[in-house]
Amino acid sequence: MQVQSQGHDINLSSLPTKGDVILSEINQLRDFDPLYWSIESQCWIVSGHAEATEGFSGELPLSSTHIPASLYRAVPPEEFPKRLPNTLRYMSKIVTNLDGAEHANLRRLLVKALNRKLVESLRPYVRARVSELLDKAEAFGQIEFHEGISRMLPGAVILRLLGMAPEYLSRLKGWADGVTAALTSFNPEPAWLDRLEVITTDMLQVFQKEIEDRRINPREDLITQLLNTTEGDARLTMDEVLATLLLVIIAGHDTTNNSLTLGIRALAAHPQAWAYWRAHPEKSVDNAVELMRYIAMSTALPRIVSEDFEWHGRRLKQGQLVMLMIAGGNRDPKVYTQPEVLDFNRPNDRSLTFGPGLHHCIGHLLAKLQLSEFFNAMVERFDGVEIIEEPQFTNALVFRSVAALNVRFRPRMAN
Repeated sequence: MQVQSQGHDINLSSLPTKGDVILSEINQLRDFDPLYWSIESQCWIVSGHAEATEGFSGELPLSSTHIPASLYRAVPPEEFPKRLPNTLRYMSKIVTNLDGAEHANLRRLLVKALNRKLVESLRPYVRARVSELLDKAEAFGQIEFHEGISRMLPGAVILRLLGMAPEYLSRLKGWADGVTAALTSFNPEPAWLDRLEVITTDMLQVFQKEIEDRRINPREDLITQLLNTTEGDARLTMDEVLATLLLVIIAGHDTTNNSLTLGIRALAAHPQAWAYWRAHPEKSVDNAVELMRYIAMSTALPRIVSEDFEWHGRRLKQGQLVMLMIAGGNRDPKVYTQPEVLDFNRPNDRSLTFGPGLHHCIGHLLAKLQLSEFFNAMVERFDGVEIIEEPQFTNALVFRSVAALNVRFRPRMAN
């Protein structure tokens, strides 16, 4: 049985650029049917918290393995080897695109490499970088925040994590923009995929040079950790190291960038939340998790049905696309009281933001570190921020991506 209603259907290709409309439409669809076959988008849209949690659990025949190829609808499969050789080779080695034992074995090594000690070692640098950026914001007063401030934090932190020169910061934006356009939109255009192959090749050339350097001069950085981490007799292959470095750029850059931008927009609209955060800096990590739930930067993750099965009375067929809507589950009133309210007192142990289950985000500690340190310092230094104009959203679906956000900071008044 497939419940269908043109009145509730969603075209996932066009929706992301509509800003917050995507959240209201996902809410409406969830209330109508949390496990919905979309005629418009030709996929299952899973928007209830319970259903999305089941989808992430790894207990259903929903696969991550074939996700990249499934989304390259703009390019015929027979053209993949010629047009996208590096993209396909290394995307197939990224941990988020794997299932079963292959995923589990790689994940154990990556969790060991990107460990809490390594992340914590970045805290002094993050604090210093945040201070520099807030000095800039205070000096300018009015500033384009998304590129001028928020991108400058995760980009610099990633380079520090990898032990790479700050001069690469300008290249990070081009890399991240190209990858985001191709891999996080519902229907990428052929030109975006061709650009992705060029970017992937460029990143690989840079990372190969960095890897050769670490073999001679090991450092206290993630590249060195990836090369040296072992689990019994297991260690990362060169392809897995390169694929993981690509993932760090893909998953660790624009996600935090957009979380900072959408987060400051949310706090600007909620002065009581701003005041609460200032009064409770010790809750900064919990506050950051609630803020991420509310802003719904993490919107959806795709899966492919690996074999026919029944799910809540529906028949899902092998090869069908399933979109697990994190944004819908994180605003499900069955789990969250007044989900449309930003409430730093609510428990968030069931949040879907970092993906529950087998694919829980390996970089969650790094993201929480940056968000908590930035907003702690911001609310302490300023009394508020004014949004000069609402942001434009890009066509990214997997996470909500902003093009620009002009703001004006209000300096803190002396007591």
